[in-house]
Amino acid sequence: MVVYRILTYEYDLPLGRLIDRHMRGLDNAYSLEITDNGVLLKVRGEHPERAAAHALSQILGHDVRCFALAEFTDALPLSLSEKQEILRDAIEAAQRREEPAVLMKKLLDYLSERNTVCLEGFLRFRMQEFLMLWEVAVERAAAKVLMQKEYGELLETLKRFAETRKARVGSLSVCIHPDGTITLSDDGDVRIEYVDCTPDGILQLLVNMSPLKLTVYDLSGDEKNRLTEAIMAVFGNRVKLYR
Repeated sequence: MVVYRILTYEYDLPLGRLIDRHMRGLDNAYSLEITDNGVLLKVRGEHPERAAAHALSQILGHDVRCFALAEFTDALPLSLSEKQEILRDAIEAAQRREEPAVLMKKLLDYLSERNTVCLEGFLRFRMQEFLMLWEVAVERAAAKVLMQKEYGELLETLKRFAETRKARVGSLSVCIHPDGTITLSDDGDVRIEYVDCTPDGILQLLVNMSPLKLTVYDLSGDEKNRLTEAIMAVFGNRVKLYR
């Protein structure tokens, strides 16, 4: 039998329940004893270090990761709703880039030398590349949220500007094709094809043309098509949308 002492002084985790959950299904018999700052995990059978490393990899790679991501996110000077969105995106990004085999090897190497594991100490000194990955995930998620916020503010500005302009065109149709090309046509059946124009360029063109009515035929198949969403946000009740 090998006894492992698993501690945490910073994370409010139900270590006993978590270790018990992750030890179930393994071939090793085990027992748990709750201590002031952690748990004593007693493992019997062959390769006890592998069983303990498995349970610890699950805790560090999921529960502690969520704590770390939350700490990075909470330090940002943003609103609560923005932080919540950033945290969700960062958790998903970190999960996609997980390397459980790398973490498992680190734990096996560590447990071959000592039987006491402090979770936050192991994270800071043995998992620095994981911490860096998690921090990058938060930074990228924050950049995405800020870009969306700035884009929303830009659309609001364009909306106010469009509302003050007199209509220069009576009726205008916008057809968004599946391949990304755009066709504009007016009530005189004048047609213009755009192959390489960006959604922002088309939106600026529409604002400058200031149509009285806009009909959008969105054939892209994308329910969140950026150009369609922007046209609806800027021109509001002037738009009829067909998908």
